[in-house]
Amino acid sequence: MLKPDSKMTTLLYLAGILALTFLLNISALGGYWRFDDGYLLDYASRFSPWDYFFDPAITRGYSLNNLTPFNPLIFDLNLSLFGLHPQGFYAQHLVTLAACGMASFFLLRLWIPGALAFFGSACFLAGAPTLFVAQQLMVGHYIAGLMFAIIATYFYARSLLQQNWRPALLSALFYILASSCKEIYFPLPFVVVFFNMGGWRRRFLHALPMFLWSFAYLAWRTHTLGSLVGGYDSGPREFSILKVLSAYLGIPQLLLGGPVTGIGMMLVLLVMTTYLGVLRRLNPLLLIVAVLAVLLPLAPLTHFPGLSQPNRYLLLPWWLITIFLSFAIGQLPRPGTALKSLMLSGVIALALSQAWHIQSQQQPKLERFDTVYRFFLNAPLDQLYYSRDIKDAYYLDTVLNGARYAEARVNGDEPQRRGLLVREGSLELIDQSRYAIMSYDETCGCITPVKPRSTQHTPTKRDATPQLLTLALSPPYPPLFSAVDGRLRVTAPRDNSVSIQADWTGPAHDAEYEAVLIAPGKPQSHKVHLVTDPDQTRGTVTVRLTLNLYYEDPTRAQQAATQSCLLIRSALTPLRLLRHGAPAQCQGLLSETP
Repeated sequence: MLKPDSKMTTLLYLAGILALTFLLNISALGGYWRFDDGYLLDYASRFSPWDYFFDPAITRGYSLNNLTPFNPLIFDLNLSLFGLHPQGFYAQHLVTLAACGMASFFLLRLWIPGALAFFGSACFLAGAPTLFVAQQLMVGHYIAGLMFAIIATYFYARSLLQQNWRPALLSALFYILASSCKEIYFPLPFVVVFFNMGGWRRRFLHALPMFLWSFAYLAWRTHTLGSLVGGYDSGPREFSILKVLSAYLGIPQLLLGGPVTGIGMMLVLLVMTTYLGVLRRLNPLLLIVAVLAVLLPLAPLTHFPGLSQPNRYLLLPWWLITIFLSFAIGQLPRPGTALKSLMLSGVIALALSQAWHIQSQQQPKLERFDTVYRFFLNAPLDQLYYSRDIKDAYYLDTVLNGARYAEARVNGDEPQRRGLLVREGSLELIDQSRYAIMSYDETCGCITPVKPRSTQHTPTKRDATPQLLTLALSPPYPPLFSAVDGRLRVTAPRDNSVSIQADWTGPAHDAEYEAVLIAPGKPQSHKVHLVTDPDQTRGTVTVRLTLNLYYEDPTRAQQAATQSCLLIRSALTPLRLLRHGAPAQCQGLLSETP
């Protein structure tokens, strides 16, 4: 550990990191709700921290495959502090990001001079992944988890340097927080135990509290999610090691721009690594383990959704690169600190160039979400929204109307949903004497009418092309939905197939019916048929839906016949459970909270 800087010098470095964070991301303070924010607001305003940390059904309601309860906690705390004012959320978001830079500074300061530690932290803050996540509140758990992981690493290193077990306990505490943010921080104790400080016995004993939590975490995860492995459920995909390696090799280009810059930087790192290895100023085993711990969790993502942008998936790899680069430059016998700082400044310039390029590409999407969320929260309810770009109605309904539900809950009002359309053919099915259909117009960056509002109602044909979304999920189910009057009938399995009939009553002149099937396993294939029976006198329509599900064996078909739940939604109605005739465990999907 080097001689510490004066308190004033340290404060100046920290102030510089804070100022740089806000300077680079000042536009975020003008942002509104974006991407998944609406669902997080809905979820955090509906449940308590005790619920989403310790009730498996509610924890799974946020994510079926990832154990990340700290993310709704961030939204919960911000709702308590700032209400539904996104500027406060973004301010907290940027402060946490600055704290990552500050923690990185203190960690680097254990081995390199203060000036180099400052420029190393600045290099991390200037990267494309860092600027990318600064504009997205929904990934706050990546940033908070990184902050906690860096602090845990710092206290572990201090415990070894001081030969004192008390900092090791603090390290375990922050490791607990980091792992509850995101699974990617789980391998931390398996990496830091390779620090070249003291013997193996001391390193293991100081890491023991973290190791104990890692086993407790695995038990917690298995109890909550039923599996040890997370990721995205995109259906069966053939795993290709060549695709994984190709994606890994593309990471430098995503981080620093063109292939020449990315490959050049990797060659520089390789030469420095070799040189420092010859000088015995490098711990090669620690470097190898750290790289594996960061890259291996990315392997499933190379197949879906893919590593095509320097987004949240590359935040941790970018941090590791900047920390190693700063450490390596600091360990070079020559030149002096001033020239070494200049070298890091060159890397900062390259990183910023790529970051601003990526930011300019993302800006139209950010502005679209800002505008659409404002429309959903402020426009009259007789204005429906037609999405021209995103065609996943279930997702849009969940996030956009989720913000409306959260606002109503915070204000003590009755939640009211805005109608939503995603198919152009559905526009003629809506009674435009009652509703205006609005959409986002890219030419003006505003919400405009899709067509003039009709003054006379003209009967139209009904929509007979329902969508089916299948979710492989076993009880306990998250209590997220209300019920709809209707009935569900399941025919006993036959030839590995199951037939499900459902009927319910909804508003007349509705469109875009969608069914969400919740069952232990997804069918290999399915057929969907829907018919409608309008009642003009009552202004309603009876909807009859038939699902034919085909499974690979009789056992799975039998499970589907006895455990399937069915949720339905449409352009004018929210996602609701068909309760009558459904298996008893489906009642767990019903929410007591509006």
